[in-house]
Amino acid sequence: MKNSDEKQLIEVNKKSIFYKIKMFFTNLFKKKEKDSNIENRIINVVSNDRQKDNFVNLVKKVEDKETKLLKLQKQYRNGEIKEEDMTSKQVKALCNLYDKQIEELKNSNAIRKQKLLEYRKNMKTA
Repeated sequence: MKNSDEKQLIEVNKKSIFYKIKMFFTNLFKKKEKDSNIENRIINVVSNDRQKDNFVNLVKKVEDKETKLLKLQKQYRNGEIKEEDMTSKQVKALCNLYDKQIEELKNSNAIRKQKLLEYRKNMKTA
């Protein structure tokens, strides 16, 4: 080096034996990392599929009870089923469903009234 300010990198000789050995080991370890990543991904996908299946089955069981009751309610409203045709458990379940729906409507109406009152107050002050 003639000038001390020169800061050049040394060229790599790709034909040398040391470079070839280095590349061999780097390629060897990179492949193992890729293989292990692929195996981990496969395991994660399989476990996620199992979790989804379990969740779907759980939701189906819950939906079955509620949807049967809602279908029964719809049939009762349409006049397809009379109260005399239903069992006492079905009548009780329908009564509970109606009570629950009425409470939800009352709560949603109260919330709407509250929002309207707040809106009126804001309009008066504006």
